[in-house]
Amino acid sequence: MMTRPIKPILVLGMVLILAVSACKSVAATSTNETPTPTMAITTQSHSLATPYAMQPAAGICAIFEGDIVEVTLNADVPDPRCTKVRPDQKLRVINKTQNTLEVSIGSFTTSLQPGAETNFDTPFGEYLAPGVHQLLVSPCCGPEIWLEGSK
Repeated sequence: MMTRPIKPILVLGMVLILAVSACKSVAATSTNETPTPTMAITTQSHSLATPYAMQPAAGICAIFEGDIVEVTLNADVPDPRCTKVRPDQKLRVINKTQNTLEVSIGSFTTSLQPGAETNFDTPFGEYLAPGVHQLLVSPCCGPEIWLEGSK
C-alpha cells in the first residue's frame, strides 16, 4: 500500500491557524480590561412524550374525577382499556396478574410484582404531550391514556 506525503502547504496552514488561535487566547487574558459580567439564562426543560394518535382507538374511555387515575392490569385486558386524563392527574397501576410486569409511560419505567401497585407521582401534563399514549406493559397489554389539552 502506497502512502502519500502530506503536502507542506496544508501542514503550514494548520500550524498558522493554531498559532493565531493561541495568540488570541493569550491576548484576551493578558489585558487589564475587566470582563463584562453576563447572566446565564437557564431553563429546565422536560421533553414531553409524543402521542401516537390524537384520538383513542377504544370507543369509550373512562374518566376519573379525583387526582388519581387507577389502572388495573389483568391477565387478559386492562381495566379500563382507555382513560381520558387531565394534566394535573397522576397514575396508579395495579398488577392483578400472576407475573412480574415491566410498566412504562413517557420516561418512567418500573417493575411491578404480582398483586403489587405503584404510583407515578408526576402529573401527566409534566411528561406527556396532549394526545393518546400507551401504557406499555411487558409482556402484554396496557391501556390507552388520552391526555386532552394542556396544563
